[in-house]
Amino acid sequence: MKKVFENTHAEIYDISEEIPQTVFAYWKGYLMKEEKEAVLACEESLKYFEDTNILVMISDHKQLEGASVEFLDWIHEYYFPACVKNGLKAEIILDSEHLIGNISLELMYDEEDMNKNLDDSGLYTPKIDTLENAKLLAKKIVEQNS
Repeated sequence: MKKVFENTHAEIYDISEEIPQTVFAYWKGYLMKEEKEAVLACEESLKYFEDTNILVMISDHKQLEGASVEFLDWIHEYYFPACVKNGLKAEIILDSEHLIGNISLELMYDEEDMNKNLDDSGLYTPKIDTLENAKLLAKKIVEQNS
């Protein structure tokens, strides 16, 4: 596992040695559009997807405290379409320990809001109960897309 990025809102690790073309991201804090570090974390992940042909991101939101409406709008309008454009096929979701964090995740991954700015290929975003199960699913997704 190789750390490729870290700031106050995210830690991103390349876990391709364990699961090819896969990263693990640990998201934390309260994400706001006007918070440069929150946007930077997302931008760095996009650049890494494109530069290294990443297919799957396992996103652990355990320490996510929430996200502003403006940030969620930006995620739907820009980030998710850019993920697909940069080759990401799936983002596997692990829940937050915070109530507002989980409400934010429900809004972030609302299928209707997500898909209105995505092409037909979409982005697969299953919510999984454990990291071990997320890794098993990531392996299947990579195998299906290789």
